[in-house]
Amino acid sequence: MALAVGVGTVLDSREVIVVVTGHGQRKALALSHAIGKHGRVNHLWTLSALQQHPWALIVADEDAMGRTQSENVKYFKSIERVQEEVEAMHARLKDDPSEPEQVGSME
Repeated sequence: MALAVGVGTVLDSREVIVVVTGHGQRKALALSHAIGKHGRVNHLWTLSALQQHPWALIVADEDAMGRTQSENVKYFKSIERVQEEVEAMHARLKDDPSEPEQVGSME
């Protein structure tokens, strides 16, 4: 489902949430421009205007991202990986509070 509103109306809102799911080359391309592929707003990619909004949130599954795994996506995936490591270490420490190993490498 889509709702037709102007870019100005969207940018004037307090918060914006965009949810993108499923396969689609056009979706992936639009998302890559929206999250800053070129670091600027482009009138050909309306979704890129969200870069100017202070409270914009774009939620996209891996199918929607397609092959356009930008640096931003890689960065957030690394944060998820570190969080999982920290949670696993926390669970182990509950059972065995001995000296912990280093957790959370961003490599």
